[in-house]
Amino acid sequence: MQHSEKAMRQGASRLWTLQTVGSSDPTPSSSLKPKVSLRSGPFTLEHLKDALIQELAPVTPEFVLLSYRLGIDPWFPILSISRLQSRLPPTWDEAPLDFALLCLCILLITAKPPSSSEDGSDTSDSKSMYLLVKSSLALTEGLGVNSFLIVQSRILVTLFEVGHGFYPAAYISIGTIIRAADALEIRPWADASPSASPTEEEKREETTLIWCGILILDRYIAIESGSQPPITSSRSLSIQDFLKPALCPTHNPDQDRTGSICRLSRLIEASSLLEKIHITLNTSPVEHEPNIAELILTVQTLVVLQGILNQEVGDGIYLFAGGLNLCNIALLLAFEHGSKVPPLTSGATANCTSIADTSLNSVLNTVTSVVEIFMLDTRPIPFSPIPPFVAFLVFKAAAIVTQRLLLDIDSSEDLKRLRILRNFLGVAGKRWLSCERYLKLLNEDTTPRLLKVLEQE
Repeated sequence: MQHSEKAMRQGASRLWTLQTVGSSDPTPSSSLKPKVSLRSGPFTLEHLKDALIQELAPVTPEFVLLSYRLGIDPWFPILSISRLQSRLPPTWDEAPLDFALLCLCILLITAKPPSSSEDGSDTSDSKSMYLLVKSSLALTEGLGVNSFLIVQSRILVTLFEVGHGFYPAAYISIGTIIRAADALEIRPWADASPSASPTEEEKREETTLIWCGILILDRYIAIESGSQPPITSSRSLSIQDFLKPALCPTHNPDQDRTGSICRLSRLIEASSLLEKIHITLNTSPVEHEPNIAELILTVQTLVVLQGILNQEVGDGIYLFAGGLNLCNIALLLAFEHGSKVPPLTSGATANCTSIADTSLNSVLNTVTSVVEIFMLDTRPIPFSPIPPFVAFLVFKAAAIVTQRLLLDIDSSEDLKRLRILRNFLGVAGKRWLSCERYLKLLNEDTTPRLLKVLEQE
């Protein structure tokens, strides 16, 4: 890097302000509204690049790299930092279009979130930048341009939509990403992509990171969006075969787990099991016995993976471990289902309802304890390393506890749990607006009487 991290932080103050929520951890916020105008003449790639550079001008390329390292890479490392660093241009004027677009997407997702708006009339700088980025992606598509960097930009935008609860946008976007990635395979670097063509080794690395990101996002969005399976489920075997040469070495216990692909591999494993739980729960709803057998097998695998991830987190903060978040979501879904299945009179699964109920309590205790420790920690709370997947995990736990309280409002233990979970969603909403969305959903399913009890300390 040409400048120290301290210098980059200081220089960035021209555009970004630091969001401090009991923390010195930087979360940038745009103070410059995108200026987009319709041109009367032919619209070209140069026009689009000029518009993007106008938005990037107040910050340096080095600051964008720092923003990615601090705000995205710790929990979703779909970009190689070394490759990103090697692409940094001396000035924005020398940046290719797709690199400029990727940088704007990095700033978008690491920015202070837009203010929530019931009527969709939010005019915050972040929301305006989001709409500019979405428009720019549509323009590159219309102008016949596609590249690895543009597909990665699409992934980051969809991640932004997931984190801030932009639905159905996220559900629609994931399908577009898959087609854009497919297009790279069919016609690599179609119509003279703005960036120089990579080597075969670089193509393989970029493609691996892209499909890892797609699989993880697709599986998470499917869970959040309903009963339909992930879009990639019908081709998951062929995608996994492609990823095996890169992912299999990461299972070696001596492997350095700090690399992007190693860390993504754990998210892939957890998301794969989450997908199996989701598909099992949403197929053959009448035939409980096959479902339970499949669930038991998947849950056993989840528990093993969870143990491995716990060891790898070590003294770290469990809330920041994306793989553990996905594992606990899967376990909550499985045990919630198992606790509601009518008791069977014979067979190895005869006591599954009782076991599932006990296990569900254990997961709820774990999630609540992790959240409580995070909230009670006397140190400043860093919000940027929190994966957006945490929002649905805490929401799902709170929804289960809410349903229990509707049946037994006098349960002091469940009331305590629910207060902790809801308080976390309220605080974490300063980083991911999906938390606010989930709180509204919880309120819709909560009686006025229970809400009143929750407000009492």
